[in-house]
Amino acid sequence: MHQPLITVIMPAFNMERYIAQAVDSVLAQTWEQWELVIINDGSTDRTAAVVARYTDPRIRLVHQPNAGVSAARN
Repeated sequence: MHQPLITVIMPAFNMERYIAQAVDSVLAQTWEQWELVIINDGSTDRTAAVVARYTDPRIRLVHQPNAGVSAARN
């Protein structure tokens, strides 16, 4: 795999209901040189479990205590 040219940063806090649709949207892109970094911002639902089902090596899940969307983006 080539070095990714595009990095998508996706903060997520309690987004179990929507996260699969968001990840699927990135996976559906025709451009293949990307990485998706999902920041699980202290979710208390199954957001992380939903993301963990994806096996694409371009998707990375990072966990942090809840600090808000700005901290998650940074």
